[in-house]
Amino acid sequence: MTLLLYIYTAIILVYVFSFVLVTIGFYKQIMHQNKLLITKNEELKISVVIAVRNEELTIGNCVESIFNQKNNHDYFEIIIVDDHSTDDTIEVLRRLAEKYKNVSFYQLSNTYSKKEAIKYGVSLANNKIIATTDSDCILPLNWLNSILNKFNAENDFLFGPVVLEDKPTFLNKFQQLDFFAMQGLTFGTSYFNYPILCNAANMGFKKDDYMSFNDKMENKTPSGDDVFLLHQFKKNKRVITAFLNKNFIVQTAAEDNFMGFIHQRIRWASKSKLYKNNLLLFFSYLVFFSNVSMLFIYYHIAFIEQNRGVYIILLLSKWVIDFILLFLIASFFNKRKLMKYFLPTQFLYPFYIIGVGFISQFIKFTWKGRTYNG
Repeated sequence: MTLLLYIYTAIILVYVFSFVLVTIGFYKQIMHQNKLLITKNEELKISVVIAVRNEELTIGNCVESIFNQKNNHDYFEIIIVDDHSTDDTIEVLRRLAEKYKNVSFYQLSNTYSKKEAIKYGVSLANNKIIATTDSDCILPLNWLNSILNKFNAENDFLFGPVVLEDKPTFLNKFQQLDFFAMQGLTFGTSYFNYPILCNAANMGFKKDDYMSFNDKMENKTPSGDDVFLLHQFKKNKRVITAFLNKNFIVQTAAEDNFMGFIHQRIRWASKSKLYKNNLLLFFSYLVFFSNVSMLFIYYHIAFIEQNRGVYIILLLSKWVIDFILLFLIASFFNKRKLMKYFLPTQFLYPFYIIGVGFISQFIKFTWKGRTYNG
């Protein structure tokens, strides 16, 4: 075998072994998921903080889903901080504040960005427990109660599962499977007490810890308010809980068009240069270089007869572990039908990962009407 084939083989073997562990971790999380206990606590109250920018079409539904909670409205408040919206978001927020006494909204003046909006909102919160979500999310009925119950026990930071809305386009199916892979890493690594990812759409933490850690977070990118906060809690040896429960799933919006999807993924990838968590760096590089290897494997299978059988085995080895993990995740979210898109998604994935990973380090991207450097 050639030297390159040895390199490809080593990368794929490390990938398969690593994702076997991730798959085991995700499966164990499902098997050991805690029952959703609904108990009334007379002491704990919760503040929901939502950062918004140009969300006139979504924030109303998000707030309504919170008020549909099976929770006494006296036990929570909603703090919405507007980050210089240019549409009618402020007018929508005024109507919500008039309708619900629990809702208050504020506007950033001298600062910008989602991170600053969340920071400002947390500083204004009246309660010790903070929950965050995004304005384009729909919350499950027991979302607040389940967060409060988790903070009844010894816990400092909580995150839960997030799923993309379903639409009848291939782009949407591709996004969902890609998002499933992130959910797999999120909960698969957490089972072994090495959480590396989370999503601010479904997250809770203690206010005092946040105020203590926030200034130590990376603030050079508009993205990563959740991941970098998680790493600070982990670094400071706080108790972190990954709550994988079907009654705790938050639904968030998917991108409607290709360019919106690419800009979103570039934004997510742009923060990778600021990662300091070794395990997250390991998986970031592993996913990137395994997909680089896959492109060469495609080429050798299609055009070079020598060692073709070995290359086919390498390809199938990666595809099999990816299928098992994604099938397990799709089953948890009751979306097994998505697996019929596995093969076309799997074939396109290396081009997508390499393209986004490369250009995210150099080009500018647009998010909510603002342009940022990669």
